[in-house]
Amino acid sequence: MIFDVERAKRLQERLSRRVSLNDLDLGKVRYVAGLDVSYARNLGVGVAVLLTYPQLDPVEYVVVKGRVEVPYIPGLLAFREAPLLIKAIELLSIKPDLLVVDGHGVTHPRRFGIASHIGLVTDTASVGAAKSLLYGRVVDSGPERLIVVDDLVGGLVVKYGRREVYLSIGHRVSLDNLRVLSKTLFKHHDLPEPTYLADRVAKEVRAVEARR
Repeated sequence: MIFDVERAKRLQERLSRRVSLNDLDLGKVRYVAGLDVSYARNLGVGVAVLLTYPQLDPVEYVVVKGRVEVPYIPGLLAFREAPLLIKAIELLSIKPDLLVVDGHGVTHPRRFGIASHIGLVTDTASVGAAKSLLYGRVVDSGPERLIVVDDLVGGLVVKYGRREVYLSIGHRVSLDNLRVLSKTLFKHHDLPEPTYLADRVAKEVRAVEARR
């Protein structure tokens, strides 16, 4: 089956209008899940790691493996990775209150990156945490570095250690929420703890698969 790029873009444009930027009551967040995907040839390894919040203590993780047919296309990552990650979320023993996705949210050409996509589909608050800027511009505003897409302030650039992390609103999260999360999602590493752990598990499983 040939992947229809233009149809996928139109779908993103349509679904982006359903993304909520409303405030999440972080006081009610008890569990957060980090999501990431690695690849062993054409096999995708999707990982969801569940942690307590705000302690960020690991509870469990789920690994979902599957053949990936959709090619990597910038801006359309969700169509490649979201099916594995959504399945992994569904297999967690506890439904997370917040998803932290390796990727972007509304800081995206159509304001609908993988963090927004997965948040909307699962009806769960979500944020994106990426290692580079996909779209928009970075604006210095006092002590903050904001990611601006057209007229929307959709994210923050934060730095822990030597790495810059591009945090973005996914779904059902506000910019004020993101400001708090930029301080509470980091623990021992220069990536948010949920996505750091998901990345580590995904790479370990990938290494095993690559040796087969």
